[in-house]
Amino acid sequence: MTAFERVSIGIMGDTPQDMASLAKKAEAAGFDCGWAIELFRNAFTQTTFLGTETGKMDIGTAIAWGFVRSPMTMAMSAMDIDEISGGRFRLGVGPGVKRLIETWHNAEYGRPATHLRETIEAVRAIIHAAAAGEPVAFKGEYYDLDIKGWYRATPPVRAEIPIYTAAVQKGMSRMAGDVADGLIGHIICSAQWIEQEIVPAFELGLSRSGRERSSFTYLPSICVAIDDDYERGLDAARRTLAFYSTVKTYLPLYELHGFGQNAVDAGQAFRRGDIEGVAAAIPDEMVETYCAVGTPDKVKEKVAEVARFGDGILPGAPTYFIPNEQITEYNERIIETFGQG
Repeated sequence: MTAFERVSIGIMGDTPQDMASLAKKAEAAGFDCGWAIELFRNAFTQTTFLGTETGKMDIGTAIAWGFVRSPMTMAMSAMDIDEISGGRFRLGVGPGVKRLIETWHNAEYGRPATHLRETIEAVRAIIHAAAAGEPVAFKGEYYDLDIKGWYRATPPVRAEIPIYTAAVQKGMSRMAGDVADGLIGHIICSAQWIEQEIVPAFELGLSRSGRERSSFTYLPSICVAIDDDYERGLDAARRTLAFYSTVKTYLPLYELHGFGQNAVDAGQAFRRGDIEGVAAAIPDEMVETYCAVGTPDKVKEKVAEVARFGDGILPGAPTYFIPNEQITEYNERIIETFGQG
């Protein structure tokens, strides 16, 4: 099975009804999984809803912030949604951004790879215990759990709910190979970055944890603007790429291709409130390096560059600084272009 036979999509919309409509279209087109994004809405609430609105396609959180909820809360949510959806849930967790976690949620960030590893291990231990009817004992640097006298009256649908993590750089990718069932890529990871940074790192993690590559699902992502008006699509992709250019953590990904100064300029414009200046800092060449823009055939050719490393593919529509109806348009074009019929 090729990556193009396991295509995922991010489920977005102005209203829950819009989200349900997009999810149903993706399901009818044979998409493998619909992922709910956590920023303006709660990822678990969205996937609960999508679990009732779909019947075959998997649903998942991409990603839920792992440090702002207890492992117990996440495990119970995962089991609930898996039950509601008939065993179709995938739990995607990630560290989020340090400033956001600490200032929005007043939660501890810590050392993100170690913290997220423990989060995954603790959540998995609770799900296993619920299936076996056993108490939970887990002790680490960030969690010390001693759960006795609790049992799940209705056992979970599965004792093994797939847990994915997000990663951009080596440390988190190695950790994913150590303990996660899969890895969800970021849309700014170019084929070269994936080849030299991401894949070797998660393969090292798999090796040192004694696991086979076949036990792990890598889902690379790429920003996709399928548009017959090339300049319009280029501008939409530019704005999303510009948004991620403002995050200092991602600077090495831009420096790899010689766009480090552009990312710095975008970040400076963002911090002085010049939104148009953020996009203006991103040249066409930079957009073409990281994104897939244009006709369906041209986009598929670009997506194939990253898909060759994955077990599936997650083409993502531009999502920042463009109208919501344009986001919906691009998601529907993704379904038309990558659907399996």
